[in-house]
Amino acid sequence: MTQVIPRSHAWLTRSVLAVLAIVAVISMPAGPLSAHKDHKAKQEAVQIEAQRAAASGSAQTAPMAHDMTMPDHAAAMAGMAKAEEPPQSFGARLLDWLGRFHPMLVHFPIAFIPAALFTAVVGRKRPGFAKPVQFLVVTAGVTAPFAMLSGWLSGGFELGLDDWLHQSHRWLGTGIGLGAFALGVFALRRPEQDRGPGMIMGLSILTAAILVQGWFGGALVHGVDHLNW
Repeated sequence: MTQVIPRSHAWLTRSVLAVLAIVAVISMPAGPLSAHKDHKAKQEAVQIEAQRAAASGSAQTAPMAHDMTMPDHAAAMAGMAKAEEPPQSFGARLLDWLGRFHPMLVHFPIAFIPAALFTAVVGRKRPGFAKPVQFLVVTAGVTAPFAMLSGWLSGGFELGLDDWLHQSHRWLGTGIGLGAFALGVFALRRPEQDRGPGMIMGLSILTAAILVQGWFGGALVHGVDHLNW
């Protein structure tokens, strides 16, 4: 039994390091392509069109440039954005495609981490709960880094963005991914402490961070007022 834990620890570490290495190699020749950047480019195109309309003195054309509900205008703006984009390499297309799995992958740590916290608290003094807690924590530690990496692929690797909402969502998600991985390693190396104060504290912090991260994710999609009464 003492040999299984180090082997599992080594396998978990090698798996995440291999994914990080593959992403780093593939992303070197590819530019940061993402849905967020495409959306920003479309917004900039609309703003430029509106400024041109205002400069020409046309009172009718300017409101139309801001009206994104008009199908013809939205299609024209999307066509302009695509026309200005350079041809994508295979690596760029692959990274963009992998980043689209982010909305699916994030559900795994969202489910496993709070479940691990609940099981650890309820079964703190029950020996039969040791294996379920370890399974949930280790599974969260494996899936959370993949959700984190897919988020970086989806949002791009550009660090100098002025969008505070995007940056907050990015770095909080990075912290959750690394924290879940650390707890997974801890659960493998110290199975006797999987329901101890340290594990419960770590799972509580990650659960609270997931709640805040959920708000950031909703704000990126639906706006910052999506939870207003």
